[in-house]
Amino acid sequence: MSKQEWLDVAAAAERHECSTKTIRRRIKDGTLPAQTEKIPGRDGRPVIKTLIRVSDLDDGFGRTDQEAHVRRIRASAQPLAVEQKIAIRDVFLEHLLEREERRKRAGTAGVPA
Repeated sequence: MSKQEWLDVAAAAERHECSTKTIRRRIKDGTLPAQTEKIPGRDGRPVIKTLIRVSDLDDGFGRTDQEAHVRRIRASAQPLAVEQKIAIRDVFLEHLLEREERRKRAGTAGVPA
């Protein structure tokens, strides 16, 4: 797809795996440039569409933005305390034991006693 191609809001949302509300919100707050045009619809009647340039979409939703966002979150995140690590371990082990018990019960359900 060419960087100079234009997409409507629905196609832009699909391309970047987000909702049309997200696209419209970014257009409204000015972080995503767009333009509205009157174009012929399927039945020939004019339809007003909001169009976004592919290059602007890629700039607004680019991998570099996402990676920078993840780096900021990781830099500001506090490390887990020992008590938190123990609690997570206990919940995980309990889950594994319950799952193993269910497997055993399901395996012996068809065997006569």
